[in-house]
Amino acid sequence: MFYKEEHHHTHGHHHHDEYHHTTSPLRGLLHLAILKVISEGPTHGGEIQRRINERFNLNISKAMIYGLLRRLERHNLVISKWVTEGGGPAKRIYYITEEGLTYLSESIEKLRRVKLLIDMLISSQGDA
Repeated sequence: MFYKEEHHHTHGHHHHDEYHHTTSPLRGLLHLAILKVISEGPTHGGEIQRRINERFNLNISKAMIYGLLRRLERHNLVISKWVTEGGGPAKRIYYITEEGLTYLSESIEKLRRVKLLIDMLISSQGDA
């Protein structure tokens, strides 16, 4: 599952209910959301999860985030290093690679084209 049906943090704004009906297009975009977050600065898995849940209004499990991070790493789109800060426990920090940045911008370009098509499909609803 992608997210839990109930949202624990309702700030009084409407959540994107359409996400609850299908996970398929969303699933394919989740790794891009992760890359986008990492592209803004190296960070660790827990922080990536938190930012995605806040920014994109999704509630994604840590297991799913880590699974996708491992896949991104296998494809050399991100790399990770163990970093110790101020005597605390070491954290695995994720960095985006050159390849990852290229992949992200190309994917966003493709999504722009898909969005145009989606907008046309949605707005032509009922005009037929």
